[in-house]
Amino acid sequence: MNDSRYSPTSTGSASRQNVLSKRRLSLGVKLPLAVIGLLLVALTVYTILSIQLSQQALVRTLRDQLQDQASTKIEVIQSDLLVAKAVASQLAAFAETEHLENSDVLQILQSTLERNERVFGSTIAYEPNQFRPGLDYYSPYYNRLPDNTFVYSDLGTPEYDYFNRDWYALPKASQTSMVSKPYFDYGGGEIWMVTWSVPFFEENGEFKGIATADIAFLQTQEIVNSIEVGENGYAFLIDRAGTILGIGSSGGEYKVMSDSMVLAAYTEKTVRWIELIAEMRAGNSGFIEATDPRGEPMLVAYAPVGLDTGWSLALAYPRAELTSTTSQLRNTLIGYTLTVLLVFGALFFVFTRSITEPLRKLKDFASRVSGETLAGDEQDFPENIQIRTQDELEDLGNAFNQMSEDLRKSFGTLEENVATRTKDLARLANELRTIAEVNRELAVIRDQSTLLNVSANLIRERLGYYHIGIFLVDEKGEYAILRGASSVAAEQLLARNYKLKVGGTGLVGNVTRTGQAYIAQDVDIDAVHVNNPYLPETRSEIALPLRSYNVTIGALDIQAKTPKAFDESDLQTLQVLADQLAAAIENAQLVQRLEATLSELSRANQTKTRQIWQSTFSKQGTSAYEYDGLQIRPIPQNLPAELLLELENGHPIVQKSNGANTKNRLLVPLTILGQVIGVIGLEQEDPAKTWSEEQIAIAQAAANRAALTLENARLFEESNRRAIKESTIFAATSRIGAAVSMENILQATAEELEKVLSGSEITIQFTDDLSDKK
Repeated sequence: MNDSRYSPTSTGSASRQNVLSKRRLSLGVKLPLAVIGLLLVALTVYTILSIQLSQQALVRTLRDQLQDQASTKIEVIQSDLLVAKAVASQLAAFAETEHLENSDVLQILQSTLERNERVFGSTIAYEPNQFRPGLDYYSPYYNRLPDNTFVYSDLGTPEYDYFNRDWYALPKASQTSMVSKPYFDYGGGEIWMVTWSVPFFEENGEFKGIATADIAFLQTQEIVNSIEVGENGYAFLIDRAGTILGIGSSGGEYKVMSDSMVLAAYTEKTVRWIELIAEMRAGNSGFIEATDPRGEPMLVAYAPVGLDTGWSLALAYPRAELTSTTSQLRNTLIGYTLTVLLVFGALFFVFTRSITEPLRKLKDFASRVSGETLAGDEQDFPENIQIRTQDELEDLGNAFNQMSEDLRKSFGTLEENVATRTKDLARLANELRTIAEVNRELAVIRDQSTLLNVSANLIRERLGYYHIGIFLVDEKGEYAILRGASSVAAEQLLARNYKLKVGGTGLVGNVTRTGQAYIAQDVDIDAVHVNNPYLPETRSEIALPLRSYNVTIGALDIQAKTPKAFDESDLQTLQVLADQLAAAIENAQLVQRLEATLSELSRANQTKTRQIWQSTFSKQGTSAYEYDGLQIRPIPQNLPAELLLELENGHPIVQKSNGANTKNRLLVPLTILGQVIGVIGLEQEDPAKTWSEEQIAIAQAAANRAALTLENARLFEESNRRAIKESTIFAATSRIGAAVSMENILQATAEELEKVLSGSEITIQFTDDLSDKK
C-alpha cells in the first residue's frame, strides 16, 4: 500500500494548530452562558407574547388536528367507495373479456361478495341481446344479509326496468365509471345505498353492459356519527344540494337524507354558517369560525370527500372548549417555564464540565486518527480512548475505538475485498445475461422437447457448468424423468430414459418432494447427494424446483467440477431462471393441450356434418344427379368406395383416359367445414384433351361455392320446418288456452291434435288412481 495516498501534509497540521491557538473561550464556558442567556431572552419574550399567541397556537393546532381528522375519516369513507369501484372494475373486466354462461355469472357474483365483506351487493347487467340472443333483460343481483348470507334477486324484469335506473343509464351515457347518489333501492336491496357502476364493451367498442358494486350507505353514516370532536362537538356530511347525509348526535335534531343544511343556515342564530355551507357545496376545503343553527360558536374544518361524489365532510369543535383550554394552558406554561429556568440554569452549569471534557478527549482522538494513523504503519495507531460517563458519550468513545480498529484491519484487506466483490458482480452480471438470453429463447419455442434441450445448452454454455439436467415429474407423481440435458453424458442419460424417484435419495428426489432448493457444496461429504457414474467429475451440485401454481412439476439440476461452486446469491438468481423455465414449460404444455383439443373439436364437427348430410340424403332418396347438356336427371351412385376415400383429403382427382371408350374425368369434392359431403364429376368430350390447372381451379372454386349454397339451402329448409312446427304448436296452444270450460278445452285439444296428426284417432282419458301413482 502506498502510504503517500493517506498522509496529510505538515502544512495542514500546522494550520489546525494555529486555529486552536486563536480560541479565547472554551466550550465549557460558552455553552452554559449561551444557554442561560437564550433561556432568559426566551422567558421574557414568552411572558409578553404568551397571552396573545397561546390562543392562536391552540387554534392552529386545533385546525391541523381537525383537518387531519377530517382527512383520515374521508380516507375511511373513500376506502369503502374504492373497494366498491375496484370490485365493479374487476367484474366489468371479466364480463368484457370472457363469454359467460348464467351459472358463471352467478358464481362470480357470489364469490365476489365472499371475498369483499364491505360490499353489500353486486350485479352484471347486459344490454338487450348481449348476454343471449332474444333476451332483453339480464341482470342477476346478489346482496348480503345481516347474517352474512346472500340473497338472489332478478333485476332483469320489465317492472324494475334497470335501463332507466341512474346506476345504469348515467354511466352508459357517459361511457365511464361513476358513483351514484345515495338512493333507496326499491326492488333490489331495499336499503339506502351507493353504487359504483363500470361500463364494459365488446371488442369493437360497442357498449355491452354495466357491472356494479353496492355499499350500504349506513356504513358511511355510521362513520360520520362515530366521529368524536371534543366533548360536545359533532361531524356532519352533506351533498352538493346541501342535503344532510349524516350528522353526529350533538349536532341537533335533523332528519337525514331529507333535511337541508342550506335552509338551516338561514336561521337568525347563525353567523357565517351560510358561507361555510356554500364552500362545502362548492367542493372546497378549509377552516372557518362560525355559529351553527343552535347558536353555538364553532371552529369548523371541512373538506370534500372527492371521487365525484359531491359530498363534503365537516367537523365542528365548540369554541367554549378551546377558551377553557387556553386559559389553563397559559397559566401552566408560565409557572412551568419559571421553574424550569431556575432549575435548569443551575444544573446545566454543573453538568457542562462532565460533557465538555469527554468531547475534548474525542476531539483529540479524532485529530490523532486523521493526522497520524493514516500516514504510517500499524504501530502509529493511537491508543484507545477511555471515557467512563455511562451514557451516549461513552458509547461514542467506544465507537471511535471500534472505528480505529476497523480501519486498522480494513487497510490490509481493502484491495482483496474490492477484487472479490468485482468478481462476484461479474458472475452475477453473467448470470443475469444468461437469464435474459434464456428468456428470449423461451419466448419463441413452443415444442417442449426443443425448449428443454435449448435451455439446458444455453445455461451450460453461458455459465460454464459441468452438467445441466431438467427433470419433469410424471403424471403419477412417482418419478422425476430427465427430459432435457447438456453435458458429455447428456445423450446417454436421455437415451436410457434416466429417472429418479420423487422423495428418494439424491438432490432431485429431495427437491421434487419438498419444493425447496438444495445445495451440495461438496458431494463427497453431502448426505443427500448420490453419485452418478455417467458424471464422475461432479464436485458440487445445486437442484432448484420447477414450480407452477405452487406445485412442483420438476427440477433444474446443475453440477460443477469444483467444490463450493454455489452460494446463496447463486440460489436466488438461478431460482429466478428456474421459475421462468417452469412458466415456459407450462405454456408449452398448454399449447399442446390446446392443439389436441382443437383437433378433437374439428373431428367432432366433421363427424356431425357428415351425419347431418347422410340423414338429408336418406330423406331425399336420391343422392346422385347427372347433367348431359340438356337436362338434370337422377342416377345411381356408382363411385367406388376407394375413390371416395381418396377424395376425403379435399383435393381434386384427375382420371386420364385409358382407351377409346373412356374420357378424361375431373372429380372435385364438395367440402363443408372440412368434411367431404359429395363430389362433382366432369368429363372431357375429347379423350385427347386434358384438364388444365386453370380449369381445375375454376372447378374447385365452383364446387366450394356449390357446397356453401347447399349448406345454406339445408339450413334454410331446416329453419322453415322449425318455424312451421313452432307456428302450429303456438296456434294449437293459443286455441286451447282460450277455452274456458273443461268440455271446450278437451274438444279444442282433440281438434288441434287431429289437424296436426291427420288420419289419427284422438282419445283423451283421465285416470282415477292418481294418488297411487305418485
